[in-house]
Amino acid sequence: MSQDTEAVRREIRQMHQSLAETSYYDLLGLQSGLDDAIIKQQATKEFRQLAKKWHVDRFSAHELGDDKKLVQEIFATINTAHQVLTDPDKRAEYDLQLSGANTDISSILTAENAFRKGQKMLETGAHAGAHEQFKIASENNVDDLEYKAHFLYTEYLLIQKNAEGTPLNRSRAQEIFKELDALSMELPDRDWLLTFMGVVSEGLGRTREAEGLFHQAMQHNPRNVEAKRHLRLMEMRKNKKKGFFAQLMDKLKPS
Repeated sequence: MSQDTEAVRREIRQMHQSLAETSYYDLLGLQSGLDDAIIKQQATKEFRQLAKKWHVDRFSAHELGDDKKLVQEIFATINTAHQVLTDPDKRAEYDLQLSGANTDISSILTAENAFRKGQKMLETGAHAGAHEQFKIASENNVDDLEYKAHFLYTEYLLIQKNAEGTPLNRSRAQEIFKELDALSMELPDRDWLLTFMGVVSEGLGRTREAEGLFHQAMQHNPRNVEAKRHLRLMEMRKNKKKGFFAQLMDKLKPS
């Protein structure tokens, strides 16, 4: 056996052995809890690279013997990881397996279905309906921080606002921001959560903080439509204010 073939077979055996202790997320280099579209994009990109590396045809120049079967099993695991993580329902079940939680599966599925209904309602502006669905999701899976964050955010959206968009129940709005901020420590780099915090911060009049949060959200996900919309509106208000002061200064100039 050549040294090259020996090294290749050793790498195959090491990879196969590591699969038993490697989650699908780690295998594809992903974080859990990311946006569905981002997970699908990143998982597919990494899958293609790994599939190319571990396809059995790549080793045709080497006599693998029994290790050929290991390559096939590695490839099959990579394929399964991609299928599971790019399917929201399968991914939810896999997350439950990872947590090792002894939870009624029907409650988990009820929570996930309610959460997805809530997301669709939130996208269409049906805030009250979304809040109710997120409540169902949170009650059926109290450990899911993403559900809790959406429940808190829609609670803020339902707080009555004045003409300037400032929440009338300011103290509760401040509490919601603090709770979302605490969740962001557990769910770092989530663009949707940064956007939620930006909206609440903007409502509280903390414009500079809100703008920073929206920019952070865009850095993590340049396709974040909501963060982009808020930044555009903030820029329009700035320009309008500048225009007003420019007109005022013109009037004050001596003729």
